Amino acid sequence: MPFSPVVILDPERLKIAAQTLCDVFGIPCLHPHQEETGQNILRGISTFLDVPTGGGKTIAFWYALFYHWQPGNTCQKIILVVGPQVGLLEAQAKTLNAKGIPAAAITSNSEDIEELLLVADTLLVRTYRVGLVGPEMALSTRFHEKVLKNDLFMKHLITLVIDEAHCICEWGGDDFRPDYRKIVELASRLPSGTPILVATATAPRDVIRDILRYLDLPADIAQVQVSNAKLNVSLSVHILQREPESYADLITLYPDEFEKPEDFLQTLIYVNDRQEAEKMQDFLRDNKPEGIDAKIFEFYHKDIAEERKTAIQNGLNDATKRAVPTTDALGLVSP
Repeated sequence: MPFSPVVILDPERLKIAAQTLCDVFGIPCLHPHQEETGQNILRGISTFLDVPTGGGKTIAFWYALFYHWQPGNTCQKIILVVGPQVGLLEAQAKTLNAKGIPAAAITSNSEDIEELLLVADTLLVRTYRVGLVGPEMALSTRFHEKVLKNDLFMKHLITLVIDEAHCICEWGGDDFRPDYRKIVELASRLPSGTPILVATATAPRDVIRDILRYLDLPADIAQVQVSNAKLNVSLSVHILQREPESYADLITLYPDEFEKPEDFLQTLIYVNDRQEAEKMQDFLRDNKPEGIDAKIFEFYHKDIAEERKTAIQNGLNDATKRAVPTTDALGLVSP
């Protein structure tokens, strides 16, 4: 049962797919790389998607699905996503379901894996449009028996998405998650011609070459790449002039003319531990000019309350927060 690509793309359905994606995810329009990737998949063209963090990589995953399916209709098309982190897979499923896209994450944390796998034709086709699994689950005997041998699942599968594909090189060795480099076995079990969407963020050429080799994909596979240049972001390096524990060098962040919050360039200050972040916030607040609201400076780390995390993230988005000393917890926030 080979994969059946869309031979002639319907312009009206493409337009509806793009508009519905925008409506569902609350974005003004799709980027060209998202549309190109989705249309490649519809045509049955395997694609390597290399987009910087925050570039809307995952939106491209769903474009082909929305060509066939709209929220509320009975289309049974499905996408299978393989990713490295259980927490991320579960978060993606939660986000998709909240937006009306039925999704199931089948992970080691699933309360009843056997029930999810037992009736694959019901749960993974008639109910869900997206299935998310880790490499170990995807290559397990029970997943093969309950899902991959299910004719209905195979008939309606649109694409296999391999997310965070750089992990195939970074992990996948004999000592740590060896199944990651065996994902090619999963691809070989799918209907012939099923397009594979390989996705990562800003991978160098040697890593791309290794990923394609491990997946047994041709070197001339279609590649959709976006530069990681961000003209509104800069990185500056300063040699400390005072003792690090004093945080006195943070004074250099203050502008010469600091009369309103907007005068302070919006800044993320990454530190190694929570106490550093908290002490930096205190220093910035203690040394601000009179009349400037101290709350424009606020620390962030994994142990603060979820409500506060959301408030700080919103403050960064609307520019009311001007400097945030933070651990890498802020770097794990989904764009």
